Amino acid sequence: MAETTAGSGLVSVELGDSLALFGDATGTPRGLDSRALAAAAGDAVEWHTGRAVPVLYARQEHTHLAFSFSAAELLPSGPHLIGTCDALLTAEPWTALTVRTADCLPIALSGGGVVAMVHAGWRGLAADMLGTVVARMRSEFGVPPAEVRAVIGVGVGPCHYRVGEEVATALLRHAVRGDDWRGDGSVDLARWAGGRLLALGVRSEAVQVLPGCTACSPSYHSYRRDGKDAGRQWSAIVLTEGRRPSTPESLIR
Repeated sequence: MAETTAGSGLVSVELGDSLALFGDATGTPRGLDSRALAAAAGDAVEWHTGRAVPVLYARQEHTHLAFSFSAAELLPSGPHLIGTCDALLTAEPWTALTVRTADCLPIALSGGGVVAMVHAGWRGLAADMLGTVVARMRSEFGVPPAEVRAVIGVGVGPCHYRVGEEVATALLRHAVRGDDWRGDGSVDLARWAGGRLLALGVRSEAVQVLPGCTACSPSYHSYRRDGKDAGRQWSAIVLTEGRRPSTPESLIR
């Protein structure tokens, strides 16, 4: 599906006209704020591409809100806070989208010259954040689900994600792959997310799941393992080729 390279504290995935990067705890100690994490993501993009880019990040509150960004001119390089949401989309080349996680899934989507980055905890998944993003890629940018490629980054695994019945019940609304995501008192969020993407029309060969569990590995920050003092890791995606001219004025929807 895509060329994947691991090392130097992150995983990079080439997705044709875009690059997805997934960081771990390396270089992002506990205590870094959202802006500092976005800056770290920008540094990684620059290291991989040789180009300094603007980096968009949001106040994440486990919502189903998604923002699409377009601009007449490229923003200055560095972090830019755009508001409260848990998914970002853009067709602007060389504008990085970032999320931060400590057990939730970072999910990168790319297709048709459009990229998206999703912060996906169980609440966002249950509210069908993935359905929202895939639908907006089609309605706003004309990208059908069959052209979308997805990379599901490392989050907490079912081995460390025991939940109450209310969580499994909430996820049942959009689950379509039987009970293979549901164990005895636990759920597999990555498997659930993969199944949801397939149900939305994304091709099975276009969905990649990065292996691992944040709570198992000291290489990752984990809220489940470390509690309220847990740090965060960043994930990012950047479109490296243009798709069409920008809109005539800056716009955040």
